[in-house]
Parts: sequence; structure tokens; C-alpha cells
Amino acid sequence: MKRGVSLAVMVLALAATISGVADEVINVEESETVVRLYDQWRFQDADRMLAELEKTHPGEARTLYARGYERFLSGDYPAAVAKLKAAEAGMPVKELLLLAEGAQKSIEGHQERRSAHFVIRFPPEDAVMADYALDALEAAAAALQNDLGFVPTRPIPVDILRSPADLALVTALSTDEVERTGTIAVSKWGRIMLSTPRAMRLGYAWLDSLSHELVHYAVASVTHDRTPVWLQEGLAKFLEHRWRDPPGLALTPSLQHLLAKGLATHKLISFDAMHPSMAKLPRAEDASLAFAEVTTAIALLFTSGGMPALRNVLSMIALGADARMAVARAYGGSGTWAEFEKAWRAFMTAQHYKVIPGFEALSPKYRKSGAVAARRAPVEDEATPERAGAERFLRLGNMLLQRGRVRAASAEYEKGAKGAGPAYWLFSVKLGRSYLAMGLADRALQAVASAQALYPEVPWPHLIAGEALLAKGDAAGAVAPLLASLAANPFDPSVHCSLAEAYKKLPFDAATTNKRQRAERDCRALGR
Repeated sequence: MKRGVSLAVMVLALAATISGVADEVINVEESETVVRLYDQWRFQDADRMLAELEKTHPGEARTLYARGYERFLSGDYPAAVAKLKAAEAGMPVKELLLLAEGAQKSIEGHQERRSAHFVIRFPPEDAVMADYALDALEAAAAALQNDLGFVPTRPIPVDILRSPADLALVTALSTDEVERTGTIAVSKWGRIMLSTPRAMRLGYAWLDSLSHELVHYAVASVTHDRTPVWLQEGLAKFLEHRWRDPPGLALTPSLQHLLAKGLATHKLISFDAMHPSMAKLPRAEDASLAFAEVTTAIALLFTSGGMPALRNVLSMIALGADARMAVARAYGGSGTWAEFEKAWRAFMTAQHYKVIPGFEALSPKYRKSGAVAARRAPVEDEATPERAGAERFLRLGNMLLQRGRVRAASAEYEKGAKGAGPAYWLFSVKLGRSYLAMGLADRALQAVASAQALYPEVPWPHLIAGEALLAKGDAAGAVAPLLASLAANPFDPSVHCSLAEAYKKLPFDAATTNKRQRAERDCRALGR
């Protein structure tokens, strides 16, 4: 829980009121303290106190409940359910038990893989995600140790979930809230939960999202979960790419477009409206705009004082300071929020982001329920052009391409691209494929270049670019766009097969060999 008294603490307090037994007072106080420590993400202190509680009050309902809560936070859902049911006779456990049972159900049949600091559970069909996920998370953890002083004190559970309904089941959000706002991942109750890219219409930046949620975990840990949503989200968005890049402001064109539009129309999302969760905002576009706003606020703070300023804010919050006061003081000047807010608005304006005419800002969108249930990989053709006539060119081009009439198909795609509007990137991909089939690698690169720049979150322009560079003999140059495609949609066998080919052509060393073997394994596993 992010604010106020947690569900677990309220349950213990209610049980104490109901029992009213004097000789249980010590156990009540100790068990409530244990749960509060867990709620403050002070896991080591809580573990020590719970071990003592189990020595002094073994088998009592409140002790069983506290251990059930600990097992729930640790991701051991069967043990959590067992302990909570054992405590049920003396405790009102219904709500927490439902969450634990829902979490257990959400990962039934999942496989597991471990690294130094993480335990990832994933559906068998998503096995290609596991190694890349663990590598990114370990890299992010190393960066966050340097950035924020965060060191994991226990293995962090990471659950990959099949559907928006599963994400709703384990987060206390509704399925409608998850789908409406495009919520794809949550860090809550001591673990990270993430929707599989299979569930999304175009895939999504799932590696960045894992890193994003780890920042939430880190911030909650170092501040004892006292940081408000707007600041949590700003830090997470600003630092989500730390597993691969240095810190810095790096908004996608979609977020830049939304922020420029919000500034131009004076319709920004207030920090208060972001509470208690971005998932509670009315639309996915509102959530994306809110992310852009809070990211620039953190970027301003970082620009003024670097990473020490961010650590200073978190240190003050951990000691009980108000978040706005902490940010204002770390920023400097008069140390008032009003001064920081004025500087922040000027900073946003100074980025000179532009509203892009005809541009569709992409937000994560879940696929239709049938596609999610079928567990198919995302495909580009789930995106359709909205302009009249453009869809006809796409359909005709696809028919010609299937019949091997590549030049004729490319002619139709070129016509469609002129009137496709926001979905023009789809025609860019189709043109790129056609040019590759004709042996025109340079034309393919030109076809997807703009789409790569404007829609970096879409996997297929990167894939075409990587394949074109391979065709030109530039294996080293092909790796980056292929990995960018994988980071949005890891289920396309072409990505892994092309990566394997690229690694074969690079100078031999142990690291490259390991990467090649992984790519070859995943190429085979996905059916190529």
C-alpha cells in the first residue's frame, strides 16, 4: 500500500478489538509492528522481529497472519495461503487471502529462473524473455546502487502475467482501469508484476518497464514507502533506461508531442490528480501526459544538482519530510515549492517540444480478448490505417506481396503511405519488407528511418533496419536495432535469427559467443 494504514495492519487492529484479551496485548503490539515494518519495506528488521515472535507466540493467529503476510510479500503464494487459512479462525483474513489466492492463480504453471537478486516467474510460452529480463534487471540494480544507494536485501520476485485480468487480480485494480490506461506493470507488495508483451497490440518497451518498476522498488525501500505517486513516477520514468544508458531526460516523441499539446492548451495533469495511481486517470493519454510532466520535474532537479540532489530528496523523505518541501530544498534558491514549480514550467517550455501535425501519440493498448487468450505474438497488421482509402492500398499490397509480386506490392504501399496518417509507420514497414525482398537494402533503411525516429517503441521498423544492415554486410551496426526490436517484442523469431546471424559475423570472444548461442536457441524455440 502506498499511503495510510495498510490492509494487514488494519486486520490486526480489528482482531485485537474483537478479542479484547489482556494477555494477548504483547502479541498484538509485536505483530502489528512486524507488519508495519514490512509495509515500510524494512524487510530485514521485520524478518528478525517475526522470527522472535514465532519463538514467543508460536501457532497463534496473529503470528500465523504475520508469517502469511511475509510469505505473500516474498512471492511464496502457496505458503501465504496456507498460513492465512491457518490464521482464519482468529483473524479477519478475507481480503489478504483473496489477494494471495489471486496471485497464486495468476502464475499457475509458470516456470522460474533466478539471478543474483531476482526470481522471475513466466508463462512457458514466454521463456525467451527470462534471460534478457534478468540481465536488464541486474544491470539496473547495479546502476541504482550507484545512483540512489539501493541494494536489494532479499530476492525480488518478478511475475510475468498473461492478461490484463491477471494484472488486475494481483494489484487490486479493476480490469477496466488496467485496460483503459494501458497499465502494464506494477511494483507493489514487495514484488514486480508485468503484463507480457504478448498481451499488447504492438508489444511495448518491456525491458524499460521492468527497470521502471525496479526504480519504484528502490525508492520505496530507501524512503520506507513514504514517497508520493507523482515523485515515484517521475523518478521511475527518469531512471528507467539506466540499465542501458546514462541518466538524462529522454522522452519519446509520443511523450514530447503530448507535453507540447498540454502546454499549448494549458491542460496539464495536476500532481494531486495522479494520486493514488496513474491507473486511476480517465484515459491512457492522460497517464502518458502525466508521465511526461513528472519526468521533466525530475530532469530539472537532476540538471540543478545531479544525482546527489535526487538522493538528498529521498533522504529527507525517509526522515519524514514532505515531498514537495524536500524537492524545493534540494533544488535550491529560496527553497519554496512555488519557486520550484515556476522553474519547472519554464524548464518544460524551454525544451521546445512541438505538437506534430497528424501524429498519433502511442500509448500501450491491450489486444482484443481473443488475441490475448490465443497467446499469439504481436503482429504489425493489428495496426490499421484510419484514413479513408489507405486501408485499401494496404490490403491490395499485402495480397500482391503474398503472391510474390513484390514490385507491384511496393507501388501500392507507396500510394498508401501518402494518405495513411498516424499509421504511416505501418506502410514504412511494408515498404521496407518489399525493398528487402527486392535486394534494395538502402531503400529499406530509408523507408523505416522516419518511423524509427518517431515511433521508437514500435518493434518492426527496428527489425527491418537490422535486417537491412545485415544485408549490407554491417553486422555490428545491425545488433542495436535488432535488440531495440527485441526490447519491444521478444516473440518474433526473425529478431533472434537475425541476431544469431549478426553475432556469427562479429569478432570472436566469449561474450559474443554466449549471445550468439542464446539467439540461436531462441530462434529454434520460436520456430525458425
